Amino acid sequence: MAAPVAKATLQAALINAGSNVLAQGIKAYRADIPFNLDTESLMQFTTCAFIISPLGYLWLGTLESWFPSRAPDAKNVQTDKKGDLSKSSLNVTNTVAKIVIDQVIGGTWNTVLFIVTMGMLRGLDYDTITRQIQAEFLPLMLAGLKLWPLVSILNFTVVPADRRLLSDVWMNGSGRN
Repeated sequence: MAAPVAKATLQAALINAGSNVLAQGIKAYRADIPFNLDTESLMQFTTCAFIISPLGYLWLGTLESWFPSRAPDAKNVQTDKKGDLSKSSLNVTNTVAKIVIDQVIGGTWNTVLFIVTMGMLRGLDYDTITRQIQAEFLPLMLAGLKLWPLVSILNFTVVPADRRLLSDVWMNGSGRN
């Protein structure tokens, strides 16, 4: 189990680093100023990915074990040319449950964890981080509802379970934020 988590975490951190550089470039372009890489921000963002991504990987794996997307069903299972079993039909009830649980519970803890981790990496004190959670949590969650339900639907219906963390990271560049 450690190797897949480590691999997914490294890939997520690289995607986060790339998205941070891209975001900095877009910000400079929009402000019509020369691009100057903020290495401190890049390191904080990438370190945050190393901290949060293993938890996200384990979360998505746990959801899949509790609510499997596909369960072998004798009448729906077919064999391919090699004789391997193909995927059975989608378990819609489990998929809907995962989407709702991921949005409500996963979205909540991931958003708070992101705010706390970035605050700590920036050297903020407890009171400041608490104020940031109070000020930023609801706007981030509401903004996330414009994207994350769609990501969850695609993640839980199309993306193989072992690749879901990377799909989450790729869609937004930082897990959820």
